Amino acid sequence: MHSRGKELRNEAMNRRCSPDLVLADNALTRALRDALKAVKDEYPLLDESVEEIAVSRRFTLVRLAGGSIGIAFSGEYEPPPEELILGSVTVSELAQYAWRHPSLTSLALAAANAATNVLVEKKPHLEGLMYDRDVVDVVNPGPEESIALVGYVRGIARKLATRAGKIVVYEDNPVHRAFARKDGFITYPGSQLLLDAEDYDVIIATGASLLDPRIIAVFANAKRARLRGFVGPTSSFHIAAARPLGADFIAGISIPSSHRDTVARLVKAGYGFKRISRFATKWIWLPP
Repeated sequence: MHSRGKELRNEAMNRRCSPDLVLADNALTRALRDALKAVKDEYPLLDESVEEIAVSRRFTLVRLAGGSIGIAFSGEYEPPPEELILGSVTVSELAQYAWRHPSLTSLALAAANAATNVLVEKKPHLEGLMYDRDVVDVVNPGPEESIALVGYVRGIARKLATRAGKIVVYEDNPVHRAFARKDGFITYPGSQLLLDAEDYDVIIATGASLLDPRIIAVFANAKRARLRGFVGPTSSFHIAAARPLGADFIAGISIPSSHRDTVARLVKAGYGFKRISRFATKWIWLPP
């Protein structure tokens, strides 16, 4: 029964997500279009053609014709329709599939990240782009401030805990939620933050949270927050996407050309970001 149910879900998604279907507009597709436009404005030679798509148990990988790669959290979802995997497609076309289904959203994000990776490699000294800066130092929390961390990132959480007054982790994955609780943090399922958003001075969300549209409502409801931002490999897109998503900063990664093949092999083998991160360059991007 379980296997047949999965097959039916796959078939339904393939019907809904046919590349011939006119797709509805939404905040994430608009943000990714803005990011891509900004990339092309600053680097008109960008080739948007997608050369390879790979989906592993941790990440979706997109490789562009020029060799640049981008990755995004994939999760345990049905794979994208085979028309997208086997056919000819561009970054702009993939951006239109954001929030149609988590697998398609992952694909759209990975494609936007690959395009941004080209720009960062060609023009590393972009306005507002900083390398090897600690996101906690950029956020610079005060001892009286409350911070919501959407998705448990142990290193960031522990550093924040030494400086901020209160850290609460909102995490849908019950295993990660248990890890956070074991580390001494207050934890709730992600949906609870829709009600709690106004309680925080800072909200830091993993890029993986963008697979679900709830994060936009969270940022919109966080009226008191002085900062909202995305962190991690999934949010490695141009800063032009920040404002449409309600974010004040983006912390992502670039993958140097010398490490592309290594990262691609690790992604396809199912490794997580902890192993991949040593081959990536971390950055934080603030709006001009």
